[in-house]
Amino acid sequence: MKQTVFRGLFFILAGVFLGACQRSQEPTVAVVGSFKITESDLKTQINDAPTEYRQYAATAEGRRQFLNFIIREKVLLTESKRLGIPKETAYKEAIAKNKEDAKKRLKDYQTTLQVESVLRRLRSTDLAASDSEVEKYYNDHTDEYQKPVELIASHILLSTEAEGQKALAKLKAKQPFEKVAKEMSKDPGTAMRGGKMKPFRRGDIVPEFENAAFALKVGSISGIVKSQFGFHIIKKVSEKALPSLPLAQVKDEIRSKIERDKFDAWVEKQQALLGVHVDEQAVLRLSLEGTKRDEK
Repeated sequence: MKQTVFRGLFFILAGVFLGACQRSQEPTVAVVGSFKITESDLKTQINDAPTEYRQYAATAEGRRQFLNFIIREKVLLTESKRLGIPKETAYKEAIAKNKEDAKKRLKDYQTTLQVESVLRRLRSTDLAASDSEVEKYYNDHTDEYQKPVELIASHILLSTEAEGQKALAKLKAKQPFEKVAKEMSKDPGTAMRGGKMKPFRRGDIVPEFENAAFALKVGSISGIVKSQFGFHIIKKVSEKALPSLPLAQVKDEIRSKIERDKFDAWVEKQQALLGVHVDEQAVLRLSLEGTKRDEK
């Protein structure tokens, strides 16, 4: 019988591999050698398909096409067994790798789900920022919003102060800031752009960096500035005044800042309770090992 090809490879390759176990209590819609295809097998295949294909399955012809693809799958599985593919080393290695990848994906998903669930609850409790807190923050930082200043800077991020001194020496030797940033900066997001950062206002980034950057004259370069991210050398590219920002315009931005500050404080408190200890030498050794691999 001539069969209409309905994007056949999609279902042959992406179709769900249905169990070959016999379920005598279910009506059988087809038999392919040792395989029995039940009503639930067909329903599962249809339900797992994209919406447009499920709509096609509402017709008798559509359901027949879905069944045809399952039949083809079983024919191929039968041939696979005849050829001994499940016993081949390459097949076994691929299955083993898939199992390991699946375990990692599950672990990553579990971690992500737990973290997101905690954050959702914290945002409605410990981290919640009320309208009165937002208004108070706005009033306490009047200059930032009534006379806002936008700054553009470039930076070189280093892991140690010694690396910072090496970078400073290159800059004092008149090497271009952009060249040193590309060669030495550990910030992948800006290194490729010669260290150039996105525009920012006060309150957008960590205080140590912000204070040093705003204190510079346009075109000048800082000394070594330490922050929680490492050691920075900053070049002030430009600075411009912006129109005043009314509370209604920055309310969401302020709320996010308050929540972020509360979260930082909450994390610090939890770290103290848990007794967090970092082996800085171990971190440094790992960083150096990574650098060696990159240089090969």
